[in-house]
Amino acid sequence: MHKLIISVRDNETYVGGIVHNSHYFNYLECARNTALRENGIDFFLLASERGIKFAQVQAEQKYKIPLKANDRFYVTTQILRESSIQFRFVQDIYRLPDEKICLEASTIGVLVNEKGTPIRPPADILNLLSNMGVK
Repeated sequence: MHKLIISVRDNETYVGGIVHNSHYFNYLECARNTALRENGIDFFLLASERGIKFAQVQAEQKYKIPLKANDRFYVTTQILRESSIQFRFVQDIYRLPDEKICLEASTIGVLVNEKGTPIRPPADILNLLSNMGVK
């Protein structure tokens, strides 16, 4: 499981100091991309060099407690094989230092070709995912 530490920035909050719900999607995406990039899968390079893009097909978030201005937190990311073309990213956000859970999330995504058609992941990508424990 991958873990990324992030801090809430002032522009991500309402006037009352609570993180706007839309920013949680950004935190989760940053953690997913970082986990993959640190394991050899760079979606920006896949898109520019091979025409392969990542597309979300489903996202679910369960808010537990809000993050606030100046909070530090971490996002855990676990990747599961959902089907021959779909992957599920199971992610949680924990506030620091008390490690209270703030959000539980699940995102399903697929790889698509230049025409936007879902494709099976190429062997090299599957190999890198396998090295991350994805079966």
